[in-house]
Amino acid sequence: MHLLKKIAVFSILLLTFAVSANVKVLSVGDSIKLPTLNDQFDNPHSFKPSTQWLVLAHDMDSSRVTRDAFAGQNNETLQQANIQYYADISGMPGLISSYIAIPKMQKQKYDIVLAKEDDELAFLPSEDDKVSIFKIENGKVVEFITTDNAEVLKKTVFK
Repeated sequence: MHLLKKIAVFSILLLTFAVSANVKVLSVGDSIKLPTLNDQFDNPHSFKPSTQWLVLAHDMDSSRVTRDAFAGQNNETLQQANIQYYADISGMPGLISSYIAIPKMQKQKYDIVLAKEDDELAFLPSEDDKVSIFKIENGKVVEFITTDNAEVLKKTVFK
């Protein structure tokens, strides 16, 4: 039985690696195409052609950075700055996201487009504890940076 557990764990790890190895990570110069996903209120959102900044939070620390940078903002100010904000919550346990995280997000005055499944935004590069910021022109990524500083994020996207 012990050997069977080891084989099962090894198989899962191997499958996870194989799936993630097949994902082409978005890079500068690539066209950006995102799936239609729902926001924290379950409203569908597609990537808008007018978007100039794509902001991605993918863990608790990067979501705090984004929340601090976007303090006092609303949908109108984000739209005026041509910003779309995505949060990858796929790694969060369902009960936590449903009963704690999403209700907390619903208090924000701006849309947060949510990726709830592993593969939905897996092609977007990210670093632990940092927000990913993509500068978009004509549907292509022209610049990519990460930051763990709310002031840097704010100054970058609200120029």
